[in-house]
Amino acid sequence: MARLASWWGRPVFAASESRARGGRVASLTGHVSDIDASTCQSYFAFVGAPRSASRDLELLRAACNHANGQKALDGVVKVWLPPKAQPRQRWLTRSEVARLLWTAWRSKRSVNGRSGGSDEWHTRRHLARFILLATYTGSRKQDVLSACFEQRPDGGYIDLDRGLWIRRPTSKVVTKKRQPAIPLPTPLLAHMRRWHKAGQTFAVEFNGRPVQNIGKAFRELVTDSGLGSDVVPHVLRHTGVTWGMQNGMDIWDASGYFGMTVQLLTDVYGHHHADHLRDAAARMGRRRQ
Repeated sequence: MARLASWWGRPVFAASESRARGGRVASLTGHVSDIDASTCQSYFAFVGAPRSASRDLELLRAACNHANGQKALDGVVKVWLPPKAQPRQRWLTRSEVARLLWTAWRSKRSVNGRSGGSDEWHTRRHLARFILLATYTGSRKQDVLSACFEQRPDGGYIDLDRGLWIRRPTSKVVTKKRQPAIPLPTPLLAHMRRWHKAGQTFAVEFNGRPVQNIGKAFRELVTDSGLGSDVVPHVLRHTGVTWGMQNGMDIWDASGYFGMTVQLLTDVYGHHHADHLRDAAARMGRRRQ
């Protein structure tokens, strides 16, 4: 919303920026009538980050459609959208995940800024817990950060007695981003019971408090682990789903477990499945009778 307002809410600036980028725009007025293909394309170039700009324009389109449905506009406003980006293909090998976990678990606080000097205060173990939970359940970042061992209306509930994670908070309405309740893998459940016994209320917390934003700390961990900048928190979800496919998980079971449609699972991750095209390869290897 802030990015959209910084462009559409400043018509003189937007018009100047559009013309500087070769756009064919007249003087803008700051009204909805400014929205057309040229100004949308200029906004896309202005933001610079394709994924962020695409999401912004999708949000703008939804707002215009809502306003049109409420008969707040004189006519239909068409928002230009760029071609859909290819889905992320990056996923982590088990050795890469182990490297992240090892670095996060062993990291300690530096003392007086001295190189190599540190005390026994571990500063990244919350990242290790985040990585374990996100990878072995294929869950989204916010679901992991809000997961709690106590029932709360604003977060998911981890039932340690039944070994069940109810990912959708009771206060949240159901959306297209499904958050089904899932049983937890036995090794992960054992870890969580230890965390709770040690005094944790949330699955991921720092200094006894839930972690709201993990972006900066995760980027620094990735750098210190020797991995590339393409490794972002959402890659852990891709990794979990990919591992499930490679282990031969049933498509229908995977759809329910990861909260994805069968179509999306097949289109994006189907080629990782252990049985993908295996029957075709076997038939090609047979001699014709």
